[in-house]
Amino acid sequence: MIVASLIVLGAAAAAPVPLARFVHGHQAWRTYVAAGVVLTLLGVVAILALLSTPARGTAVVFTHLLVAAAAITGGTAMVRGSLLIGGIEPWQLDTPAPAPDPADPAAGQPVPTPLRGGRVIGYLERLVVVAALGLHWPEAIAIVLAVKGLGRYPELREPGAAEQFIIGTLASVVWAAAVAGVGHLLLH
Repeated sequence: MIVASLIVLGAAAAAPVPLARFVHGHQAWRTYVAAGVVLTLLGVVAILALLSTPARGTAVVFTHLLVAAAAITGGTAMVRGSLLIGGIEPWQLDTPAPAPDPADPAAGQPVPTPLRGGRVIGYLERLVVVAALGLHWPEAIAIVLAVKGLGRYPELREPGAAEQFIIGTLASVVWAAAVAGVGHLLLH
């Protein structure tokens, strides 16, 4: 049963990659479907983990690797879904601006989007959360969130940035904690 759990966990870690192409359009339902698929896969892993014996030997190594991968990759779908529920359209944050109008004198100046680099920061944040919980050092989560908040502080005055920061961070941390919890079930 542990092998089945690891296969489904691997699917949960890999599924966000092809789902990212599916979600790339500007349709909210696609984002909800992607988040639902990833969440369902994690739920199946949790049920299988409850029914199986703890991972031993090589399965422990694979469990750690797949938990980290699922936390990193699956979080993007969950964050985007949470932003949509919060009324923020996530594709506006990473879609290039339309071509400038030559008749408009201010058209040549790019409009900066708030919280640039958030996707990569989210990957690192989820990796640290899952590692901190796996190492039984939850205080590290507070340290990472404090550093992230201080680093983002100047940007939080931009319109919509504070909401995006709070919703995205909480969704990211909750997802990583859920994956870490499933990892704990697989290992104990």
